[in-house]
Amino acid sequence: VYCRAPMPSGALECAVCGYPVDPARLKDPAFLFAEGDPRLEGLPETILDMHQIVPAFPGVEQAQALAMERFGIEAALLQSAPPQATSLYGNEELRRLAAEQPGRYWVSQFTDPRHPQALDHLRAFAAGGLKVVKLLSVAGYRPDDPQLDGFFASMEELGLVAMAHTGFITARHKAEEKKAGAFLSSTFADPLFWDLPARKFPQLQVILCHTGGAIGYEAAAQMVTQHDNVWGDLSGFGLFALQRLLALKVTVDWTKLFWGNDAPPFAYPVNLRLFLGALRTAGAEHLAAALLEANGRAFAEAHLGPPTGGSG
Repeated sequence: VYCRAPMPSGALECAVCGYPVDPARLKDPAFLFAEGDPRLEGLPETILDMHQIVPAFPGVEQAQALAMERFGIEAALLQSAPPQATSLYGNEELRRLAAEQPGRYWVSQFTDPRHPQALDHLRAFAAGGLKVVKLLSVAGYRPDDPQLDGFFASMEELGLVAMAHTGFITARHKAEEKKAGAFLSSTFADPLFWDLPARKFPQLQVILCHTGGAIGYEAAAQMVTQHDNVWGDLSGFGLFALQRLLALKVTVDWTKLFWGNDAPPFAYPVNLRLFLGALRTAGAEHLAAALLEANGRAFAEAHLGPPTGGSG
């Protein structure tokens, strides 16, 4: 999804990202976490993953722990999913995982601000020590709708962080959307929909997931740079945002961007190769330590607290 480099005939893996021709090799830790890969040179000793999902397949928790140990990932911010998205861990599963592995994860909790009990959900999250609320406006709402002001005012009052999808939402979800009878639309993923909430609620911290991706990166860059309370993660399609920001020399506050995997645990080496490759191509290797660790740590210390996961 994120590489698409042409695969030479007879190759065993992609020369750019290392994805294997034979998917069975993705289950082999010796292949995934091999030492001495020059494409992974430049990683800091410690990484913070500021956007990770947990797919619901057997052994995923062990694979996540193994990947974090291999790449020096001190902590990860886990993204929740709507109840209809049965392929991913949701609110309760993430709370359970964080409770079983204390000190390793920050946990987000999903809600829809249009839900009749949305404000009750926010109060319950905060009471449980949770800080991050996952919001998917692509489900059909505009964050700048005045009817949502009460929701965002409550988030601001409770000190909660909005983790908001921006940019094109991958079409690989179509089968699951059809099964759930709930379809998403990238039309609602414009980063500028967060401009008005960021102005009305200046203490509400907003993370623009994927920093607008391949089509919204300039708007996201303006949001991150102009608003003190807006941040961006470079997870998933954020790779394309990173490439374009660097290649086009877009003005952006690089201290307010951070990296995330946003993929199954086996994709850590794949995504880290792509990330480092994008920096090398632009001659921006000096940004690696900030984007992979320092910026995320500064944000976490100011707005998340230690990665305990909460108990709510």
